[in-house]
Amino acid sequence: MGLSLANLTKSHLHKIIGGGVLIIFILVIARLAVKGTPASRTNTWGIAVCVKSGVFLAYQLLTAHFERLKRWASTKANMILNIIDTVFWFALFIITILGTMGALSEASRALGGIIATLTVPLLRHFKKYGSVREDSLPKSAC
Repeated sequence: MGLSLANLTKSHLHKIIGGGVLIIFILVIARLAVKGTPASRTNTWGIAVCVKSGVFLAYQLLTAHFERLKRWASTKANMILNIIDTVFWFALFIITILGTMGALSEASRALGGIIATLTVPLLRHFKKYGSVREDSLPKSAC
């Protein structure tokens, strides 16, 4: 099983995105645990967006890297999933900012600011690239 440069780059990008989603998920859970965080939709929306992105990423990873599942792979489906991700991450960004303004504790405000800041790179990636396509990646010399 030889890895091409395109697959290696795609694999690294998937790991970075997965790590970012996991970090934001952990921060949303931590924000829920802090006293002074109002019980609102902001945090449940953050959990839902992270779980949704995890499911979308799992679909893309499984259909890209496992031969048995490649028959369900679709560039059009990946594009649609990434467009949906862009909208949801933007909504999380806005809702987190609004929720942070209503927070009563400094720790909750700080976590809200960190979460809002970390959503920007994910939002920018999905807006700029849409999906990770093989033809947009550098070709392997092999």
